[in-house]
Amino acid sequence: MTLAVILSRQTTRLGLSFAGVAVSDGTTVRTQVLVRTGTGDDSRHAVALDAFEAVYEQATTAAEPVALHVNDAEVRVALLAAGGSFPAVDILTSARGRVPALLQIAGAAISTRLAELTPRRARASTPPTETTVATDASKCTGRRGVGVACVRVDGAHRQKFLPDVRSVLHGELLAIELAVAGFANRPLHVLTDSQAALACLGGDHPKLGDVASTVERIRLLTRGRAVRYSWVRGHDGHPLNEAAHRLAVAARRGHEADLPTDTRNAVTDNIISSLIATPPGTTHGLRTGRAA
Repeated sequence: MTLAVILSRQTTRLGLSFAGVAVSDGTTVRTQVLVRTGTGDDSRHAVALDAFEAVYEQATTAAEPVALHVNDAEVRVALLAAGGSFPAVDILTSARGRVPALLQIAGAAISTRLAELTPRRARASTPPTETTVATDASKCTGRRGVGVACVRVDGAHRQKFLPDVRSVLHGELLAIELAVAGFANRPLHVLTDSQAALACLGGDHPKLGDVASTVERIRLLTRGRAVRYSWVRGHDGHPLNEAAHRLAVAARRGHEADLPTDTRNAVTDNIISSLIATPPGTTHGLRTGRAA
C-alpha cells in the first residue's frame, strides 16, 4: 500500500507557507515541498491544497487508492467532506503506523527548503555539532510492556511507557526510534547497550513482525541524515547510559505503581539532576556499532 503525508508549516520571518509531501511505496520515499507567500490561513490552506493536488496526480496512476494523512485538521476535514470526489485517495484521520516517520521526513524536507531560501548572511557559519544521545529500555517481568527513554548530556530527554511491547529487543529499538525522532535537527550519535539492536539496524533482523517494522521506521527517520550508532557496555558507569537506564526504569515502574504525575516528575528531575552533576568526558565501554 502506498502511503502519503502532507505536513504544513509557516515562517513569519520569511513570510512563507510550506507544505511538505512524503510518499512511501514501502521501499522508497519521495519528497516534495510546495511554497506560497503569506502566513495567513488562506496561504496555509492554499499550499496544503497544492500539495494535495500533487499527491492526487500521482495517486491516479496507482493500482489502488493511496492512503493520505494531512496534519492540518481544517484541510483534512474539508477533504473528508469532499472524499467522494477524490476516489484515488483514502484520507486517514489518525497518525498511526508509518505516518509519524513520514511526517518527520516531510518536516526535514521543509527544513532543507527553508535553509535554501534563507539569506546567506543569516546562516550559521559553522556546521551543527553532533549530538550524543543514550537510549535504553526496561521490560516488565512476565507480561507485556516496556519503559523506553533517551537522554543527552545537557539533560534533554524523552521517556514513555509502551504497554503492548513483548520483548526487550523491540523495546531497545523503540528507544532508538524515540531518539532519532526526538533529536532530529542535527547530526546524531546514538549510544545503546543492546548489541542485538545494533545487529538489527545492520540488517540482521526478522523480515516480519514488530522488530522489522520498527527497524524500517528508524531507517525512514534517518534517511539522508548524519546518524551513527555505538555500543556502550551497560551498567559500567557510563553517565548517559546510566541516566537512560534509570529513566526507562522510572517510566516502567511509574506505570506499574500508577504513581501520580507529580511523583513521576520528581523522580525524573532527580535522575536528570544527577546526570548534569556528573563530570563530562566519561566514555566507559564505547564501541562503534553498525549504522542502518
